[in-house]
Amino acid sequence: MRLILDVEIRPETVERLRAGSPDLKVDDVSADDSFDVRALADPDVEIIVGPWAPADLDAVPRLRWLQVPSAGVNHLAADPPWNKGVVVTNARGVFAIPIAEYVSGMILRVHQPASWSSDQAAHLWPPDEASLISMVRGQTAVIAGYGSIGREVARQLSALGMRVIAVKSRPDIHADNAFRVPGTGDPDGSIPERIVGVGALAEAAREAHVLVITMPLTEASRGIVGREVIEALPAGAWLINVARGALVDEPALLDALRTRRLGGAVLDVFREEPLPADSPWWEAPDVIVTPHASGQTLRFFDELLLENVGRYLAGEALLNVVDAERGY
Repeated sequence: MRLILDVEIRPETVERLRAGSPDLKVDDVSADDSFDVRALADPDVEIIVGPWAPADLDAVPRLRWLQVPSAGVNHLAADPPWNKGVVVTNARGVFAIPIAEYVSGMILRVHQPASWSSDQAAHLWPPDEASLISMVRGQTAVIAGYGSIGREVARQLSALGMRVIAVKSRPDIHADNAFRVPGTGDPDGSIPERIVGVGALAEAAREAHVLVITMPLTEASRGIVGREVIEALPAGAWLINVARGALVDEPALLDALRTRRLGGAVLDVFREEPLPADSPWWEAPDVIVTPHASGQTLRFFDELLLENVGRYLAGEALLNVVDAERGY
């Protein structure tokens, strides 16, 4: 049984994979720039760990499982391996902690006086009334997307005293059975004051002090945060997108920011990445731009991979299997 490792993980994890079973041969190609999994032709490969499957699945007749290192699988949607007999598992839950910490940190950051940095640079001690801070306790966070990331965002924001409303495609399903670091998230869906369907997103947005977007990108969700939702946000509200840029009507958001109707936006993702040097987002008012980095960590993917490889070798159900019908 051959496993192709086409993504960087910790060296000790590679050794643990190799030591896990004498029947498993692990080929680590993650540092080989010349390797292209999409051109792979190998009759012995059964498992691939990496972002892509071979273009010609007939050339890998024993391939049974693709473990991708991302939570989103929209990059595979044009030619889905799950429609051709390959089980695809994603990395749901791996990025929940770092992305939630990013969201929490940004919410706290934008509630501090913006003048503090410039005052420090000018060696200026402002009058007391100029240093009043606003608090997040008692404010409402609407979380659009209530998977692993949205649930950890909810846990952290609720600990800050924020009221949470969750929006998800199947609001009647509260439980989450994806990979989860113990003690994190909201596995039973008990944190939100209410959970509503995506059709109620605009209605929920009317109550938001901050709208946090964490949902996967599919054909059904593309552009879901449209002009109607953006215009429903109260004056002074913030929008934070840590999911995919194509979920948001960017021109509508830019209009709302330029007219100063919204408080601002924190954007880690964009429709076009890398963000071009002439993009209006670099200088848009009250916008914090980060380079799709909110979830970058190697720490938890290793744990998911070891768990799933152990399950595969034992013939047990894998975690985070992509739903072919829903595309994530």
